[in-house]
Amino acid sequence: MPDLQDKTTLDGDVHTLSQVLLELHRAGREAPYGQFQATALELIQSVVAFDSAWWGNAAADPVEIHRLHLHNCPATILADYEPFMGQDFFRDALIANPGRTINMVDLITRGKFVRTALYRELGRRYRIEWSLGTLMVESVSSLYEFLTLWRHDGTKPFSENERRTKELLMPHLVDAHRNARLRAVLGGEGARQDRWAVADVRGYLREASPGFIHELLRRWPHWQGSRLPSDMLDSVRAADTFAMPGLRLQIVPKGDFRYVEVAAESVLDRLSGREREIALRYARGATYGEIALALGLSPATVRNHIARCFRKLAVNNKTELVLRVTQAGS
Repeated sequence: MPDLQDKTTLDGDVHTLSQVLLELHRAGREAPYGQFQATALELIQSVVAFDSAWWGNAAADPVEIHRLHLHNCPATILADYEPFMGQDFFRDALIANPGRTINMVDLITRGKFVRTALYRELGRRYRIEWSLGTLMVESVSSLYEFLTLWRHDGTKPFSENERRTKELLMPHLVDAHRNARLRAVLGGEGARQDRWAVADVRGYLREASPGFIHELLRRWPHWQGSRLPSDMLDSVRAADTFAMPGLRLQIVPKGDFRYVEVAAESVLDRLSGREREIALRYARGATYGEIALALGLSPATVRNHIARCFRKLAVNNKTELVLRVTQAGS
Protein backbone atom coordinates (compact mmCIF):
# COMPACT_ATOMS: atom_id res chain seq x y z
CA MET A 1 0.00 0.00 0.00
CA PRO A 2 1.23 3.55 -0.63
CA ASP A 3 2.77 5.06 2.48
CA LEU A 4 2.19 8.60 3.68
CA GLN A 5 5.41 10.41 4.54
CA ASP A 6 5.39 11.10 8.28
CA LYS A 7 5.25 14.70 9.46
CA THR A 8 7.15 13.60 12.59
CA THR A 9 8.30 10.14 13.57
CA LEU A 10 9.95 8.55 16.55
CA ASP A 11 13.00 8.12 14.37
CA GLY A 12 12.80 11.68 13.03
CA ASP A 13 12.13 15.03 14.66
CA VAL A 14 12.42 14.13 18.33
CA HIS A 15 12.58 17.81 19.25
CA THR A 16 9.11 18.45 17.80
CA LEU A 17 7.69 15.45 19.64
CA SER A 18 9.24 16.68 22.88
CA GLN A 19 7.65 20.09 22.39
CA VAL A 20 4.24 18.48 21.83
CA LEU A 21 4.58 16.56 25.09
CA LEU A 22 5.49 19.73 26.97
CA GLU A 23 2.57 21.62 25.46
CA LEU A 24 0.16 18.79 26.31
CA HIS A 25 1.12 18.91 29.98
CA ARG A 26 0.98 22.70 29.97
CA ALA A 27 -2.54 22.54 28.54
CA GLY A 28 -3.48 20.10 31.31
CA ARG A 29 -2.34 22.66 33.88
CA GLU A 30 -3.65 25.81 32.24
CA ALA A 31 -6.27 25.28 29.49
CA PRO A 32 -9.97 25.52 30.41
CA TYR A 33 -11.36 22.00 30.67
CA GLY A 34 -13.93 22.61 27.95
CA GLN A 35 -11.17 23.58 25.50
CA PHE A 36 -8.59 20.97 26.43
CA GLN A 37 -9.52 18.28 23.91
CA ALA A 38 -9.61 20.69 20.97
CA THR A 39 -6.23 22.11 22.03
CA ALA A 40 -4.73 18.64 22.43
CA LEU A 41 -5.92 17.50 18.99
CA GLU A 42 -4.32 20.55 17.40
CA LEU A 43 -1.04 19.53 19.03
CA ILE A 44 -1.37 15.95 17.78
CA GLN A 45 -1.96 17.29 14.26
CA SER A 46 1.60 18.61 14.31
CA VAL A 47 3.03 15.08 14.54
CA VAL A 48 0.33 12.80 13.05
CA ALA A 49 -1.79 14.09 10.17
CA PHE A 50 -5.51 13.24 10.36
CA ASP A 51 -8.78 14.60 8.99
CA SER A 52 -11.35 13.81 11.72
CA ALA A 53 -11.46 12.11 15.11
CA TRP A 54 -13.52 11.05 18.07
CA TRP A 55 -12.35 11.01 21.66
CA GLY A 56 -14.47 9.73 24.51
CA ASN A 57 -15.15 7.51 27.48
CA ALA A 58 -17.09 4.26 27.45
CA ALA A 59 -18.20 1.53 29.84
CA ALA A 60 -17.81 -2.14 29.05
CA ASP A 61 -20.81 -3.43 31.01
CA PRO A 62 -23.27 -2.27 29.95
CA VAL A 63 -21.66 -1.13 26.72
CA GLU A 64 -22.22 2.61 26.63
CA ILE A 65 -20.34 5.67 25.38
CA HIS A 66 -20.47 8.29 28.13
CA ARG A 67 -18.73 11.35 26.77
CA LEU A 68 -17.71 12.09 23.21
CA HIS A 69 -15.67 14.89 21.69
CA LEU A 70 -15.89 15.05 17.89
CA HIS A 71 -13.38 16.74 15.61
CA ASN A 72 -14.52 17.62 12.10
CA CYS A 73 -17.26 15.03 12.30
CA PRO A 74 -21.08 15.38 12.45
CA ALA A 75 -22.76 14.65 15.78
CA THR A 76 -25.00 12.07 14.06
CA ILE A 77 -22.15 9.57 13.89
CA LEU A 78 -22.81 8.08 17.32
CA ALA A 79 -26.46 7.21 16.62
CA ASP A 80 -25.50 5.85 13.19
CA TYR A 81 -22.65 3.81 14.67
CA GLU A 82 -24.58 2.05 17.47
CA PRO A 83 -26.33 -0.54 15.22
CA PHE A 84 -22.91 -1.62 13.89
CA MET A 85 -21.02 -1.69 17.20
CA GLY A 86 -21.16 -5.47 17.36
CA GLN A 87 -19.58 -5.71 13.89
CA ASP A 88 -16.75 -3.30 14.62
CA PHE A 89 -13.55 -5.34 14.35
CA PHE A 90 -11.48 -2.21 15.05
CA ARG A 91 -13.25 -1.60 18.39
CA ASP A 92 -12.71 -5.26 19.33
CA ALA A 93 -8.98 -4.92 18.64
CA LEU A 94 -8.73 -1.79 20.82
CA ILE A 95 -10.49 -3.49 23.75
CA ALA A 96 -8.28 -6.57 23.41
CA ASN A 97 -5.11 -4.45 23.47
CA PRO A 98 -5.48 -1.62 26.03
CA GLY A 99 -2.61 0.84 25.84
CA ARG A 100 -1.56 -0.29 22.37
CA THR A 101 -2.24 1.92 19.36
CA ILE A 102 -3.96 -0.03 16.59
CA ASN A 103 -3.52 0.78 12.90
CA MET A 104 -6.36 -0.43 10.69
CA VAL A 105 -3.87 -1.34 7.98
CA ASP A 106 -2.58 -4.10 10.29
CA LEU A 107 -6.03 -5.64 10.71
CA ILE A 108 -7.63 -5.72 7.28
CA THR A 109 -6.87 -5.06 3.64
CA ARG A 110 -8.44 -2.11 1.89
CA GLY A 111 -10.34 -4.44 -0.43
CA LYS A 112 -11.93 -6.36 2.44
CA PHE A 113 -12.75 -3.25 4.45
CA VAL A 114 -14.74 -1.55 1.70
CA ARG A 115 -16.89 -4.67 1.36
CA THR A 116 -17.96 -4.67 5.03
CA ALA A 117 -21.36 -3.34 6.15
CA LEU A 118 -19.47 -1.12 8.60
CA TYR A 119 -17.83 0.70 5.69
CA ARG A 120 -20.82 0.68 3.34
CA GLU A 121 -23.25 2.07 5.95
CA LEU A 122 -20.94 4.18 8.10
CA GLY A 123 -17.41 4.60 6.81
CA ARG A 124 -18.42 5.85 3.38
CA ARG A 125 -20.95 8.31 4.87
CA TYR A 126 -18.41 9.83 7.28
CA ARG A 127 -15.37 9.40 5.01
CA ILE A 128 -13.64 7.01 7.40
CA GLU A 129 -11.09 5.38 5.11
CA TRP A 130 -8.32 4.60 7.63
CA SER A 131 -8.31 4.52 11.44
CA LEU A 132 -5.58 4.89 14.06
CA GLY A 133 -6.87 4.31 17.58
CA THR A 134 -5.80 3.78 21.19
CA LEU A 135 -7.84 2.70 24.20
CA MET A 136 -6.71 3.20 27.79
CA VAL A 137 -8.34 1.92 31.00
CA GLU A 138 -8.80 4.52 33.74
CA SER A 139 -7.29 3.30 37.00
CA VAL A 140 -10.09 4.53 39.29
CA SER A 141 -13.26 4.12 37.23
CA SER A 142 -12.17 1.23 34.95
CA LEU A 143 -13.88 3.19 32.17
CA TYR A 144 -12.31 3.17 28.73
CA GLU A 145 -10.81 6.37 27.37
CA PHE A 146 -10.35 6.11 23.62
CA LEU A 147 -9.07 8.35 20.86
CA THR A 148 -9.37 7.34 17.21
CA LEU A 149 -7.98 9.42 14.36
CA TRP A 150 -9.40 9.06 10.85
CA ARG A 151 -8.15 9.79 7.35
CA HIS A 152 -10.47 10.60 4.47
CA ASP A 153 -8.12 9.61 1.64
CA GLY A 154 -8.22 5.90 0.87
CA THR A 155 -4.76 6.05 -0.70
CA LYS A 156 -3.04 7.33 2.46
CA PRO A 157 -3.07 4.82 5.35
CA PHE A 158 -1.35 5.63 8.62
CA SER A 159 2.25 4.46 8.83
CA GLU A 160 3.95 2.34 11.46
CA ASN A 161 5.96 5.32 12.71
CA GLU A 162 2.74 7.30 13.13
CA ARG A 163 1.28 4.38 15.06
CA ARG A 164 4.29 4.32 17.37
CA THR A 165 4.19 8.10 17.79
CA LYS A 166 0.53 8.07 18.85
CA GLU A 167 1.17 5.15 21.21
CA LEU A 168 3.90 7.19 22.89
CA LEU A 169 1.68 10.27 23.14
CA MET A 170 -1.42 8.58 24.52
CA PRO A 171 -0.43 8.12 28.20
CA HIS A 172 0.65 11.77 28.32
CA LEU A 173 -2.58 12.81 26.65
CA VAL A 174 -4.71 10.92 29.18
CA ASP A 175 -2.73 12.26 32.15
CA ALA A 176 -2.98 15.86 30.93
CA HIS A 177 -6.72 15.40 30.34
CA ARG A 178 -7.08 14.07 33.89
CA ASN A 179 -5.26 17.10 35.29
CA ALA A 180 -7.51 19.48 33.36
CA ARG A 181 -10.59 17.68 34.71
CA LEU A 182 -9.28 17.78 38.29
CA ARG A 183 -8.64 21.52 38.05
CA ALA A 184 -12.14 22.12 36.72
CA VAL A 185 -13.90 20.01 39.32
CA LEU A 186 -11.85 20.54 42.45
CA GLY A 187 -11.01 24.20 42.06
CA GLY A 188 -8.92 23.95 45.22
CA GLU A 189 -11.72 22.28 47.20
CA GLY A 190 -9.95 18.96 47.61
CA ALA A 191 -7.17 20.61 49.59
CA ARG A 192 -9.52 21.23 52.52
CA GLN A 193 -9.57 17.63 53.63
CA ASP A 194 -8.60 14.16 52.46
CA ARG A 195 -12.07 12.61 51.99
CA TRP A 196 -13.23 13.66 48.53
CA ALA A 197 -14.06 12.14 45.17
CA VAL A 198 -14.97 13.14 41.63
CA ALA A 199 -17.79 11.16 40.00
CA ASP A 200 -19.74 11.53 36.79
CA VAL A 201 -23.52 11.86 36.76
CA ARG A 202 -23.90 8.08 36.45
CA GLY A 203 -21.99 7.57 39.68
CA TYR A 204 -18.75 6.28 38.19
CA LEU A 205 -15.78 7.35 40.29
CA ARG A 206 -13.24 9.24 38.21
CA GLU A 207 -10.98 10.28 41.08
CA ALA A 208 -11.05 9.47 44.78
CA SER A 209 -8.82 10.08 47.77
CA PRO A 210 -7.84 7.08 49.97
CA GLY A 211 -9.80 8.67 52.83
CA PHE A 212 -12.98 8.68 50.74
CA ILE A 213 -12.55 5.02 49.78
CA HIS A 214 -12.02 4.20 53.47
CA GLU A 215 -15.31 5.92 54.37
CA LEU A 216 -17.19 3.93 51.72
CA LEU A 217 -15.77 0.62 52.90
CA ARG A 218 -16.66 1.41 56.51
CA ARG A 219 -20.35 1.64 55.55
CA TRP A 220 -20.41 -0.81 52.62
CA PRO A 221 -17.77 -3.47 53.48
CA HIS A 222 -18.58 -5.53 50.38
CA TRP A 223 -18.49 -2.57 47.99
CA GLN A 224 -16.07 -2.93 45.12
CA GLY A 225 -15.73 -1.70 41.61
CA SER A 226 -15.76 1.69 40.02
CA ARG A 227 -19.33 2.83 40.66
CA LEU A 228 -20.56 4.39 43.88
CA PRO A 229 -22.95 2.31 46.04
CA SER A 230 -26.44 2.21 44.59
CA ASP A 231 -27.89 3.96 47.68
CA MET A 232 -26.04 7.11 46.63
CA LEU A 233 -26.81 7.24 42.91
CA ASP A 234 -30.02 9.30 43.09
CA SER A 235 -28.27 11.93 45.21
CA VAL A 236 -25.34 12.02 42.80
CA ARG A 237 -27.58 12.50 39.76
CA ALA A 238 -29.53 15.26 41.51
CA ALA A 239 -26.40 16.80 43.04
CA ASP A 240 -28.13 16.58 46.42
CA THR A 241 -26.73 16.02 49.90
CA PHE A 242 -26.60 12.32 50.78
CA ALA A 243 -27.14 11.42 54.43
CA MET A 244 -27.31 8.23 56.44
CA PRO A 245 -26.50 7.54 60.10
CA GLY A 246 -22.85 8.41 60.59
CA LEU A 247 -22.24 9.68 57.06
CA ARG A 248 -23.14 12.88 55.25
CA LEU A 249 -21.86 13.73 51.78
CA GLN A 250 -21.91 17.16 50.20
CA ILE A 251 -22.40 16.76 46.44
CA VAL A 252 -21.64 19.78 44.29
CA PRO A 253 -22.43 19.88 40.53
CA LYS A 254 -19.45 20.67 38.31
CA GLY A 255 -20.82 20.48 34.78
CA ASP A 256 -21.10 16.80 33.85
CA PHE A 257 -19.23 15.82 37.01
CA ARG A 258 -19.90 15.83 40.73
CA TYR A 259 -17.55 16.85 43.51
CA VAL A 260 -18.33 14.63 46.50
CA GLU A 261 -16.97 15.45 49.93
CA VAL A 262 -17.49 13.75 53.28
CA ALA A 263 -18.96 16.46 55.50
CA ALA A 264 -17.26 17.22 58.78
CA GLU A 265 -18.71 15.22 61.64
CA SER A 266 -21.35 16.93 63.76
CA VAL A 267 -21.73 16.09 67.43
CA LEU A 268 -25.17 14.75 66.47
CA ASP A 269 -23.46 12.11 64.32
CA ARG A 270 -22.35 10.46 67.57
CA LEU A 271 -25.98 9.70 68.42
CA SER A 272 -28.25 7.03 67.04
CA GLY A 273 -31.26 8.14 65.02
CA ARG A 274 -33.64 7.73 67.99
CA GLU A 275 -31.21 9.46 70.38
CA ARG A 276 -30.83 12.36 67.98
CA GLU A 277 -34.59 12.77 67.67
CA ILE A 278 -35.11 12.71 71.45
CA ALA A 279 -32.18 15.09 72.08
CA LEU A 280 -33.51 17.61 69.56
CA ARG A 281 -37.01 17.53 71.06
CA TYR A 282 -35.53 17.88 74.55
CA ALA A 283 -33.39 20.82 73.45
CA ARG A 284 -36.48 22.55 72.05
CA GLY A 285 -38.17 22.38 75.45
CA ALA A 286 -40.24 19.20 75.38
CA THR A 287 -40.55 17.28 78.65
CA TYR A 288 -39.88 13.56 79.13
CA GLY A 289 -43.61 12.94 79.15
CA GLU A 290 -44.28 14.96 75.99
CA ILE A 291 -41.47 13.20 74.12
CA ALA A 292 -42.71 9.81 75.32
CA LEU A 293 -46.24 10.56 74.14
CA ALA A 294 -45.08 11.85 70.72
CA LEU A 295 -42.82 8.85 70.04
CA GLY A 296 -44.90 6.11 71.68
CA LEU A 297 -42.30 5.41 74.35
CA SER A 298 -42.40 5.25 78.13
CA PRO A 299 -41.00 8.22 80.10
CA ALA A 300 -38.40 5.84 81.60
CA THR A 301 -37.16 4.91 78.12
CA VAL A 302 -36.89 8.58 77.17
CA ARG A 303 -34.95 9.23 80.39
CA ASN A 304 -32.51 6.39 79.53
CA HIS A 305 -31.98 7.82 76.03
CA ILE A 306 -31.26 11.26 77.47
CA ALA A 307 -28.74 9.73 79.87
CA ARG A 308 -26.93 8.07 76.96
CA CYS A 309 -26.88 11.41 75.11
CA PHE A 310 -25.19 12.97 78.18
CA ARG A 311 -22.45 10.34 78.05
CA LYS A 312 -21.91 10.41 74.27
CA LEU A 313 -21.78 14.21 74.10
CA ALA A 314 -19.65 14.49 77.27
CA VAL A 315 -21.98 16.97 78.98
CA ASN A 316 -22.96 17.14 82.63
CA ASN A 317 -26.32 18.90 82.72
CA LYS A 318 -29.33 19.89 80.68
CA THR A 319 -27.99 23.36 79.91
CA GLU A 320 -24.80 21.95 78.36
CA LEU A 321 -26.78 19.34 76.42
CA VAL A 322 -29.16 21.94 75.04
CA LEU A 323 -26.23 24.16 74.01
CA ARG A 324 -24.36 21.34 72.21
CA VAL A 325 -27.44 20.04 70.43
CA THR A 326 -28.70 23.49 69.44
CA GLN A 327 -25.32 24.51 67.98
CA ALA A 328 -25.00 21.25 66.04
CA GLY A 329 -28.59 21.38 64.79
CA SER A 330 -28.19 24.90 63.50
